[in-house]
Amino acid sequence: MKDYQEVILFLYPRLERAAEDIAQIVEAGALASVSGKESAERCAGRLLGYLQTRECFLAVRDAVDGMRAQLSEEERFLLEYKYFRRKGVLQGEFRSMDLHCSLRTYYRKQDRLARRMNALFLRAGLTETWFAETLGGLPFFASALRCLRARRGALVDKRARRELTLRRK
Repeated sequence: MKDYQEVILFLYPRLERAAEDIAQIVEAGALASVSGKESAERCAGRLLGYLQTRECFLAVRDAVDGMRAQLSEEERFLLEYKYFRRKGVLQGEFRSMDLHCSLRTYYRKQDRLARRMNALFLRAGLTETWFAETLGGLPFFASALRCLRARRGALVDKRARRELTLRRK
């Protein structure tokens, strides 16, 4: 899986909240613009920039939702486990999922999932060029990509792996 894809998957659970925060910033900025010292044009341009960023976040969220819908239950569980780590989802939606396998089998399944997700990203038009042009300039994505490249795998590996039950063969 490519770096930009891992960044998108890592940030996916945070996109909804970030979009809500941006909407609140825009609302507060619009209300404050009445008494602000900057020109109306400058204020409107800044708020439009925020709204464009929000639309990018929501478009990425929708694209990943579409990709997740094409996965099997086991693949969704593996994706949730490796990238999202939302305990509520792991204990709710996947409550009955119990992955009993060796570490070797687990990593093979993750490798197959990475290849499948790569194909889904490309099919959805989310290429590396698209990422650089659309999201590369946004600090939210750019800093996560820098962090991932500086410490390879640090975005995912720093989390504990207690929730997964693996048995040794």
